[in-house]
Amino acid sequence: MKTKALSFLLLSLFLLLNACSPLSTVVSESGQQPMPVESYDVPSTDDQPITVDQVEVETSQPLIPDTWVTYNSANPQCGYAISYPPEMQAAEQTPYSQILRFNLPDSDAGIPNFIYMSVVTPEIQKMVEDGVYNHDVYNYDPAATSIMVNMQAGESKSVHPVPDMETGFTFERKLDTQISGYIAQTYENIHPWEFPSGTKEIRYLLSLDGCIYLIGGYVDTTQSNQPGAIMEDLFHQIIATMQVTP
Repeated sequence: MKTKALSFLLLSLFLLLNACSPLSTVVSESGQQPMPVESYDVPSTDDQPITVDQVEVETSQPLIPDTWVTYNSANPQCGYAISYPPEMQAAEQTPYSQILRFNLPDSDAGIPNFIYMSVVTPEIQKMVEDGVYNHDVYNYDPAATSIMVNMQAGESKSVHPVPDMETGFTFERKLDTQISGYIAQTYENIHPWEFPSGTKEIRYLLSLDGCIYLIGGYVDTTQSNQPGAIMEDLFHQIIATMQVTP
């Protein structure tokens, strides 16, 4: 009787320990015991979400042809550098805006294509808040910019308040573009105001460290190869060299 009682006690203890095991196992009909399945902790959702404009995208340094020239902005708050072919020249449009265009014997001849780089510094943004902004930044209109940044990809809107001028100021939001390793909102206007047919404006908006970079250009989509024309491929090649240094 003592032997039977001891055997019963050992069997009960074995069953109790097996039931408390953290990895339960099930015996299949074939009598083989399957491998135990481990459980994993669910990742925490307490972390704050990261928005697109907070993410710096790692990109390789663009290949700049040896003959190209590099322009370095002298703006102490919102600097940048951009490279371009030696046949083009950089000119100051306003203290906050510069343009790139081909050198032509007659500035009024040829196709009016150019690339522009404008910076909206914290100083300018303060002027907008105080209602004293005097439009010193080329192509920067606070009301128009507010409309554009709230557009969704694939959406088209006019940014001009006058109905008769809507066509010349209608932009379509495209997929975002990487500029200098950062995400920039991208827009296109296929009928820019007062530009000849076949001209397209491509515009980028990049906000970084208190600076707003307004980058774009008027390019020729007709493949005319006329003097002064900037083809879209060349435009993208130049923009790819841009490095912002706020």
